[in-house]
Parts: sequence; structure tokens; C-alpha cells
Amino acid sequence: MNYEPPKWADRFLRWYCNPRFLEEIEGDIYELFDRRVEQQNPKVARLKFIWDVFRFFRWSNINRTNSKYTTMNHFMLLRNYLKLGMRNIRKNLVSSSINIFGMAIAICFAISIFIFTDAQLSMDNFHSNADRIYQITNYVDQDGNDNLWSDSPMMLGPALKTDHPSVEEFARFEFRSTVAKYKSEVFDELAVFTDPSFFKMFDYEMIAGNRDVLYNKSNVVISKEMAIKYFNDEDPIGKELSFKFMNGKVKRLVVGAVLEKYPYNTSIGFDFYLPMENFYDLEFENANDWAFMTDANFILLKEGESISSIYDSFDKYKELQHGSNPEWKVRSFEPLVLTDLSTTSYMIEGSVSGGGHPAGRVALIVIATFLLGMACFNFMNISVVSASKRLKEIALRKVMGSVRREIIYQFMVENLLTCFFALLVGAALSYFLLIPWFDIMIPEMDIQFRTNDPFTLIYLMLGLLIGVGIISGAYPAFYISKFDTITIFKGNEKFGSKNLFSKIMLGIQFFLAVMTIVGCFIMTEQSIYLGEKDWGYDPEGTMSVYVNGQEQYDLLKNQVVNHPAVINHTSSDLLIGRGITKVSFEMGDKQIGVRRIGASEGYFDTFRLRMKEGRPLTDRAEDKNGNVVVNEKFVNAMGWESGLGQTFTYDSTRYKVVGIVEDFHYYDFFSPIDPVMIHGLAPEKVRYLTVQADPEKLVDLEQHTREAWLAIAPNDPFDRVFQEDAFDGFYQENESNINILMLITGIAIVLACLGLYGLLSFNVQGKLKEFSVRKVLGAEPKVLVKIISKQYFWVLLISFLIGAPLGTFGMMNLVVSVFPDTKPVTALPFIIAVSIILITLIVTVAGQIKKAINVNPADLLRTE
Repeated sequence: MNYEPPKWADRFLRWYCNPRFLEEIEGDIYELFDRRVEQQNPKVARLKFIWDVFRFFRWSNINRTNSKYTTMNHFMLLRNYLKLGMRNIRKNLVSSSINIFGMAIAICFAISIFIFTDAQLSMDNFHSNADRIYQITNYVDQDGNDNLWSDSPMMLGPALKTDHPSVEEFARFEFRSTVAKYKSEVFDELAVFTDPSFFKMFDYEMIAGNRDVLYNKSNVVISKEMAIKYFNDEDPIGKELSFKFMNGKVKRLVVGAVLEKYPYNTSIGFDFYLPMENFYDLEFENANDWAFMTDANFILLKEGESISSIYDSFDKYKELQHGSNPEWKVRSFEPLVLTDLSTTSYMIEGSVSGGGHPAGRVALIVIATFLLGMACFNFMNISVVSASKRLKEIALRKVMGSVRREIIYQFMVENLLTCFFALLVGAALSYFLLIPWFDIMIPEMDIQFRTNDPFTLIYLMLGLLIGVGIISGAYPAFYISKFDTITIFKGNEKFGSKNLFSKIMLGIQFFLAVMTIVGCFIMTEQSIYLGEKDWGYDPEGTMSVYVNGQEQYDLLKNQVVNHPAVINHTSSDLLIGRGITKVSFEMGDKQIGVRRIGASEGYFDTFRLRMKEGRPLTDRAEDKNGNVVVNEKFVNAMGWESGLGQTFTYDSTRYKVVGIVEDFHYYDFFSPIDPVMIHGLAPEKVRYLTVQADPEKLVDLEQHTREAWLAIAPNDPFDRVFQEDAFDGFYQENESNINILMLITGIAIVLACLGLYGLLSFNVQGKLKEFSVRKVLGAEPKVLVKIISKQYFWVLLISFLIGAPLGTFGMMNLVVSVFPDTKPVTALPFIIAVSIILITLIVTVAGQIKKAINVNPADLLRTE
């Protein structure tokens, strides 16, 4: 029996070995192989043959050349291939344009999504100490769930610095609404009290002032936007601003520093920074106590220290907090590094950091990958179609001495050239159209054509060019280069007949398109459902005005409620749509998290909340100090079968449930509805006068109220809210989401059309002679229609049957993770997807059928 060495090892030897040594080395190792087969066994001989091949893989034996002529020859070949590529693009302008345009659309979307994602993932990493700054959040057990809260004990920051040498600095945030005034300019603002070390921890650039400015309690730091708003072209340094707070106290502070515009990738940034010492002076509450929860606690670790060094003190701090505030028990403390805050903010109640749910970001990345895949399949099919006109050129090159490797190299270079043009067009579309459009659709983010690291964008472009170029060009190059020369010159090549791989590519492409289209329409349907949801009350004709206490309320009420447009009026401490405080209390062995509103008589009629059982609150003494109305969620959270007459204790007061209202939305429709209790309102807590008016007379009432306010409180801003506008931010965000989904759907449809066009052209090109013969024999157009369309109909049907369920499954998982209330999937997304696919098939097939019908048989059969 004849035994042979491994062929792959022999090929490897021939590839690397210098031709001068090949015959001698090959002869030696073959002789050794034959000897070992006789003396030992074939298996050992093969293994030792492989070892011999690798043993001779030395620098002295490798086939290499330092000839400058060889390098020049390669350069000239490359230049020649580029010329051929440009000539081919001009010659086949239609197919080249489709290739470039289809790829450019996908590249445009991919670049834009990368920039958007990079902006989100690089949040706050411009701070030099970003990896050493931590926010100490905490878990609180509410309603049987562990909720992560930003709020933490006010005393936690100072305690950590005192107890742990590893902690270098700390900074706390305490937000307060205030009325800021400079001369005659008066505005409602949000100020943050923070510790003097804040600007040592965070690297925000200052236009004027120094980083020690907050060590002087008479200073205030303002943003660049506020400097322009209050002082225009004046130098703000040294100017005095007065701040009036909700307890009526006023602080006059001097502008000590102005911050430059915040970087685009910051998630923490405010307009007014006041020294924390002023917060204690204002005597809001007993802040020097473990019971007081401030909005955020940040610490800066020393160089080389680990966050684990502070863990051993957490149990001690928990005991101090529990002893001071038994109604809000911290279960555990959770340090979060600064660079992770924006990506985890969606999980944190009361987060001080901006950021969104990662599910949307992941979905966009997946969709961008799908679109790139579809574009690559388009490119493959249309490239093969275009190359069908160049078969004789390929055969001639082979006759002239070109080997298959050189033809593959030529087509890959031409393909990379086309991809380069697609990259230029895609980058231009992203820069001039899609990125500005994203910036408009997502106003809370400053989205520009940039990345955190300038080189990242360059690497992305190169990666897209090389990756997409190789993926999309490999199949056409290898497929076209394999044709036999003699077969081509005889005209017997079966170009495109029974090309299973192309049909598989089309199937995968339509599978991705169906998943994208169905998924986008399901998400759109859910967004429309949220946008049309019932608020749980009637906001029409309802207007609220912010007042500072009972005195302002009484004065304004006397001027407003007698207006002929007013139907009902009430007062409250919080306003639906502007955020409602969440509190917690113990009920048995569990802690209940509740939203609370203080309200007076008329509240339920003014907002037209729907009473399910019982009665609304009145101004009677028992309703002001012991009775409450709760929503359905509250009853469920407490585990009551019937809520009426039930009692519970909150903040040392025993409350009795006298009414139950239907659940209503108090924030937006992205957020779940929590348990809500509405209790009586103390006079000193009054903050809003709310009136229900005739909608047709609301504008007149607003003007009348404005004039009355100017007479009552000329130094306070007129802060008026139409309740119908309470959820405007939600509706704008929801509309932006729908617009983005429609854009993605449109791109998927365009790419699907291009892919189908490419393969149909491929098929028709290969069957023109067959169609000509059929026409000569009397075939009617409907026969051609059946031949052309039936095989693709099955491809598209299979793609739909696989893609639709997977698209539904994937998108519903995303929807459930983002939306608290989802609508069951209906048949509408599938009907729309089927309709789009059928229309795409009909329109594309119609063009190719027309081409097949109009062909002149004499032109194709004259040589047969």
C-alpha cells in the first residue's frame, strides 16, 4: 500500500520554502517519510513529516525578496487595479450607485449609533479622578423589593472621611428650589448645596474664579448659561444674587466663579452651587442627624486605595441610621464608581446623574449590525450580477498568465474602492443629516459628530472599510475567479443558474429585514399605546400657580376664584406632573414605599380624580389631621381586601382611609404607578393654587391671574402650569422614539429592495436565453412571471416565518424591560410587515419581468 504524507503540510512547505532549497529539502523529508513508514508505522511517519516541515521553517529557508522591482511591481498592479475599479464604476454606474448608496446608508447608521453609544458610555470619564470618585447609594426594602436610592444619610460623607484614612474628600448634594434675583431679573431656579471640596473632586473648567471658592460661605458658583441669563455682557464676578427659599428665608451671595459650558459627556452638572454651610444656616430641618437623607453622597479615594477599605464601617452606619429613622431603613450601602453612574441611573431612585435604560442602546447596536449585514448581502449579490458582464475579461486575463490569486486580489481591491466611496458618502450623511437629526430628537444629549477619543473615530472608519470590504467582497471575488477559461470563451457558462448560496444570502437578508421591520412596528405600537393612555384624571382646563405659603395663596385666591371662568379650586403642596415625594413607613414586617400629596377640599373635583369608593377629603378637622384617600395600588400594597376604614401609621400620625381613587399617572407613562396617599394640608405647606376653568376662557383667566400676581408678589416669578402640558416632555420623547423607529424601518425596507433587485437581476441575466426560447415557442408573459417570482416567493415566506417570531420575541423582551405597562401583541405589525414584503416583491419583480418580456430573442439566439 502506498502511504502519502499530509497534503496540507506539503503545501505549507512549498509556500514558505525558497525555491533554491525546495527540491533538496523536499527530497530529504520525503525520503525520511518512506523510511519511517517501512521501519515504524504510517501514523508516526506522518507526525514526524509534519515536524520536519516545521523544523525547516527557518529564516534562512523562507522565500523572501528585497527587490525594489518587486515592490514597484506590486505598486503598479495596485494602481492598475484602482484604475480598473474606477473604470468599472463609471461603466456600470447604476449597479455601482446602488452598491454605494445601500452600503452608505448602513454605514451612516452604524457611525451615528457608534457616536451615540460612545457618548453614553464615556459619560464623566473626563474627570482626572473619575476612577476614584464613588457615590454611596443604598438599598431600601420597600413593598418586598430592594430599591436602590441615591438619597443617603447627610452624616455619611463626614463619617467616612473621619473613620477612613483611605477617603481623601467627600461632597454631598442637597437640592432646593429657590427664587433667584438680580436687580429686576427674577426666576425660579434649582440650586444645589454642596461641600467646598466639590471642585477639587470634579474637574469642571472655570472661566473665572478658583477651585477654593466654596470655602467662603458668602460665595456662589454659577454656570456659563446663568451668567448670560442674569448678567448679559457684564462681568458676573463680585455681583450679588439673592436666593429666596421655600421657608421664606433669603440668602444674598456673591458670584465667586463661573463655570465653562459643561462637556458633552457629563451626566452631573448644575446651574447654581451654594456652600453647604448655608444649608445649615437656613434651618430647613435637623440636618445634623443620621435621620436626614441628602440627595447624594460622593467620596474621593486616595491614590492606590480600594473601595473595599470602607465596607467594614457600613454595618455601624446602618445601625445609626436605623436608630434615627426607623421608617426609612437602609438595608445596605452600595458604592458606585462615577463612570458607571450614567449607565446605572435608570435603576437608581432619585438619581442625580442623567442616563437612559441600556436596553434601547443595545437594540440600536443590534439593529445597526443587522443593517450592515443586509448591506453586505446586497453588495455581494449586486457585485456578482455586475461581474457577469466581465467574464470574458477574466478569461482573457487567465489566458495572459494571471493566476486565480491575482484575480481575487483585483476584485478585492475594486471592492474596497467601492466601499471607500460608500464610507465617504455614509460619513457625510451621518455628519450632515443623521447626527443633527439625532441631536434634535434627543435634546437632553448634546450629540455631535465626535467621539471621546478623536482616534476612535478614525479606527471606526478603518474598521468599517476593511471589515465591510472583506465581508462583502470575499464571496464575489472567489466565486467569479473560479470560472473556467474555455467554458467562458465557448459561452457555455451557467452564470447564476441554481445559485443556492445567493438565495441563502437573500433569505438571511430578508430574515434580518423582517426581524427589524416587525420589531420596529411592535415597538411603535407600544409607544403609540403609551401615548394614548388614559391619565386617570381629566387635565383639560386645569391651571396651577406656584405660591409660597398660605398668605400668598389667600391673596391670589381672592383675586382669582371669583373670575367667571373658574369652576373649582384647591390647594396642594405638590403638583401632579412635577414630581411627588416618595416616603416610606413600616406595616407589619415590611416597609411600604408611598407617594404622598397634601391637599385641601376641592382637590378631587378640580383634578376630576375618579373616586372608586368612599368620599374625598374636606377641610374638616378630622380630614386635615387623620383621614386620607389612597389609590388602588396602595390598597394592593397593604394587602387589604377592602381599603375603606383601614388604618396605618406614618410619621407618628395614625391615618384612616376614607376614600379610594382609581390609579392615576402623576409623573409619566414610562414610570410605574406607585401607591399614593392624599392627606390634609397644613397652611404653612401650601405651594400651589389650582383652578378648574372653562377651557375656552382659560387664556383670559391666565392673563387675569398674571396681573393679580404682579400686584401681589412683584418680586417673585409667575410660575404657571397648564395641567394639559404636564407630560409634554414624555410626549416629545415618545414621538422622537417613534420617528427613530420609522427611520430604521425605512432603511430596512430600502436595503431589502436593493437586495431583491440584485438577486433578481442575477437570475434574469442567467435566464435570458431560456426566456428567449420560451418566447419563440409561444410562452405568454404570465409564464415568465411564474418562473421569475415563484422561487423568491418561497425564500421570502421562509424568511418571514422565521424572522417574525424572533423579531417579536426580541422586541417584546426589550419592551417589557423598558415599559411598565405593555400592550399585547396584535396582528397589525405582521400585516404591515407582510404588506411591505409583498409590495417590495411585486415592484421589484415587475421591473425584471418587463426586462425579460422586452428582450429580443434574435439578439440572444443568433449564435445558437
